[in-house]
Amino acid sequence: MSVLLPQTMDLRDDELARLVTELAPEDVAEWLSDFGEWAHDGQRVPPGEWRTWLLMAGRGFGKTRAGAEWVHGLVRAAAAAGEEPVRIALVAATVAEARRVMVAGPSGLLAVGHASERPRYLPSQARLRWPCGSEATLFSGANPEALRGPQHGFAWCDELAKWRHPEATWDMLQMGMREGARPQVLVTTTPRAGSAALKIVQASGRVAETGGATRRNPHLPAAFVDAVTAAYGGTALGRQEIDGVLAAEVRGSLWPAALIEASRGAAPDAAALVRVVIGVDPPASAGGTCGIVACGVDGDGVAHVLADHSSGGCSPEEWAARVAGAVLAHQADRIVAEKNQGGDMVRTVLKGAGRALPVRLVSASRGKAARAEPVAALFECGQARFAGRFAELEAELGGLTAAGGYAGPGSSPDRADAMVWALWALMIEGRGGPAVRLP
Repeated sequence: MSVLLPQTMDLRDDELARLVTELAPEDVAEWLSDFGEWAHDGQRVPPGEWRTWLLMAGRGFGKTRAGAEWVHGLVRAAAAAGEEPVRIALVAATVAEARRVMVAGPSGLLAVGHASERPRYLPSQARLRWPCGSEATLFSGANPEALRGPQHGFAWCDELAKWRHPEATWDMLQMGMREGARPQVLVTTTPRAGSAALKIVQASGRVAETGGATRRNPHLPAAFVDAVTAAYGGTALGRQEIDGVLAAEVRGSLWPAALIEASRGAAPDAAALVRVVIGVDPPASAGGTCGIVACGVDGDGVAHVLADHSSGGCSPEEWAARVAGAVLAHQADRIVAEKNQGGDMVRTVLKGAGRALPVRLVSASRGKAARAEPVAALFECGQARFAGRFAELEAELGGLTAAGGYAGPGSSPDRADAMVWALWALMIEGRGGPAVRLP
């Protein structure tokens, strides 16, 4: 490209308009085709050695665009490295839907990517062929047997929850994922309650799960987001289709959906809060999610969950910086961080940044349920409330059970643990109950 462009997400509208008018037409065309300039965080490929990427999100999140760009990226990378062309399976509810959405849709493979690299669609073969020789073949979730025999290095599965025979189709696909050194599958779907196939995918090995609510896509018209939120926000359908949350109720959940909805309220005035704590549950491994949740208590002794600042795929310095940002945003009095998972890093980085805020490192002497149950009881008796909607946090809370298990999204309830630490420090510490050891 003949000019060096800043990230568009960092520009004001007037700056962006001025920059575009100064570009040559060929530069504008290349810029518009560069997905890295326009993608929001939820559309980016997750880090780590995953085999399956489950992108489960609300309507309008940009799932199809993310899938098409991922496929183009695989083809481009193989060609640039001089490797053998790749073979990709494109699986939708029907072959017709794969063609309509994944291939010919406004965010499909024929519409996105660099014009010189786009494939040619061969309808008689239900196949796409790139100039470099890579191929993608269309399959149906209603016909598992069509996947018996072919082998692929990569697969993009769209709207798994709509497939007629999801389990059998998924099994046949997995049997053919044996080409290349690192076969990978991307699943883009809106969650659907009761989907056994989604549970199978979540339980399979080496899964990277991302996604989120419709409103996380900054390119959507605000009028659309406002309209669907006003019409469906707070409903089971809204949690599934807008918040991108798997709505199935977990048996024995400490935070059933009814309790969460009953505990929802308006955000308190900052001046009404007498104390604010940032709860932190650092990631256990590189690329994991750092739970960062702000909670405060008002003059009437009612606690409020104020914000979820959690972030995944960050280095220790990056997530510690996010903690520092949350402290400043909420004028917090204290950070409570789990010591077992790197709490020392929070203290070290904050000290390095010149922050004098007290950091308390804690480690539980009993399990998650022993900590979470008293906190859940605060919501049941009206002493704790949610100051807004926090789809990802609420999904994790719904997966915590009184028996001590976890049946929510992801492998660990990082956001939920961070909230529990913060509310424990605000409302329960010093009243007795399960012990928390302090250094």
